[in-house]
Amino acid sequence: MLASARRRPVRWIAALALTATAGFTPVLSVTTADAASTDACGVKLAKASGGTWTCSFVDNFSGTALDTKKWTVMDTATYGFYLGDTCFIKGQGLKLSQGQLKMTTVRKAPFTCKTPGGSFQTQNLGAGLATAGKFSQAYGRFEARMKLPAYTGPGLHGGYWLNPQEMAYGAWPASGEIDVAEWFSAWADNMYPSLHYSGSSLQKDTAFNCAAGRVGAFHTYSVEWVSTKMDFIYDGKLCFSRTWEPTVQIAPQPFDKAFYNTLTWGAAGGVDPATDTTDFPATLTVDYVKSWY
Repeated sequence: MLASARRRPVRWIAALALTATAGFTPVLSVTTADAASTDACGVKLAKASGGTWTCSFVDNFSGTALDTKKWTVMDTATYGFYLGDTCFIKGQGLKLSQGQLKMTTVRKAPFTCKTPGGSFQTQNLGAGLATAGKFSQAYGRFEARMKLPAYTGPGLHGGYWLNPQEMAYGAWPASGEIDVAEWFSAWADNMYPSLHYSGSSLQKDTAFNCAAGRVGAFHTYSVEWVSTKMDFIYDGKLCFSRTWEPTVQIAPQPFDKAFYNTLTWGAAGGVDPATDTTDFPATLTVDYVKSWY
């Protein structure tokens, strides 16, 4: 997340720290016959340290409705989360079609966005969902295949994050945040992988030279997370590697706890505000989300 952008993690993490266990159950292999080379995530991927990754979570969005056993849909009135001045209303902005999740942000006539603590006026309606309380994991490989809209101009913001299932070390940023792939349409050529924690540095913990890939086409954004570092891998190529340096905790804290998958999409605020020229409606298309250990 860029330094001057309006923050959203405190609301997101607090809202989605649900009651379910922070553990995970590995996904079973697709068939016995192909178990040696594939599992529910597809062809098994090699680990740099040897062996292969084991699938622990997968959603290919192949049904006609979102799998609520895997995902919590963001609703500002219920959970209090909003992105910039983007409101989230359950039942709006999300659609499954042809094996893909389509997350759409629109600009409407001014309306009142309700939160548990009050309300605010906005024109922007977005979409967000997370596996909080349903799947979370410490360490492993986390990946989303997404298509950004073919638009290069101000006003759109979103991507793929990991957030802590429990606020074990306190309010943001103490319990950590992993931005696997964060995108601002004003800088559409770039993706911004970042780590946030007590003592994080914008210069050290955010990459500014990771290519987002051609807009309007699918790209794969991954992080491989071990106790000593995180490697951010885009379209199979390493673009950023970071060993975090906490000033309050002792490494590997705070990244030694279970984190959950987060997808969010809306109008940008802060450094990239929406304007009258922003291309609404705008859709982020997600082909899949997968995790391995």
